[in-house]
Amino acid sequence: MKITGIDPTSSLLSLNKPQKTEGTSSFESMLNQYIQQTDNAVKDFETKSISLAKGEDINLHDVTIAAQKASIAVQLTTQIRDKAVEAYQEIMRMQV
Repeated sequence: MKITGIDPTSSLLSLNKPQKTEGTSSFESMLNQYIQQTDNAVKDFETKSISLAKGEDINLHDVTIAAQKASIAVQLTTQIRDKAVEAYQEIMRMQV
């Protein structure tokens, strides 16, 4: 039985190449979709609050619900951003 050696340079060269996987593209699309939904929630609240300020026929509880949805979406987006920055900083502190 013949045992072949490991070529150390080929494994190092493959580390520098970015690898496109299905998981990264789906995470990216999921994140973009969530950011778009957050933006839509904020725009919905703005539209409803302007309508209320103009005196148009809109229920106050609809405006309040839209405000809470927008607030929660923005808070969650901020938390996700903070966790991503924290993870990036942790990776940058790692010694290679």
